[in-house]
Amino acid sequence: MEILKIIGVGILGVIASGFLRSAKSDFSVIIIVATGILILTMLLKSMGDVITTVNDFINRTGVSNAVYKCILKIIGIGYLTEFAASITKDYGAESIGKKLELSGKIAIFILAIPIIEVFIGVVEGLAV
Repeated sequence: MEILKIIGVGILGVIASGFLRSAKSDFSVIIIVATGILILTMLLKSMGDVITTVNDFINRTGVSNAVYKCILKIIGIGYLTEFAASITKDYGAESIGKKLELSGKIAIFILAIPIIEVFIGVVEGLAV
């Protein structure tokens, strides 16, 4: 299972960071960030099947590709923002982490406006 590999990488990264934290705290930060990036790349490999499945759903429903792209961008922004905010919070910069989360929420809202317009159009079409 892929999740067991991901969990193993995460645990090894934390252990390595813990060993280096007392000796070289700079390396500890690098190991944590590198571990996070490695986990994200492992997850992206698994996301190919999910994207294919969602693409099949989109083709069956007749939703435009623009909406599909917006949804993927929204999901990406959500995950990347959470990842960045978690890193900043882990290193004591909780204030910056909260601002990153707020920025991500605003970006998601802006990207969601076309999807809301499509949804309203569908509802209006049903009401007539």
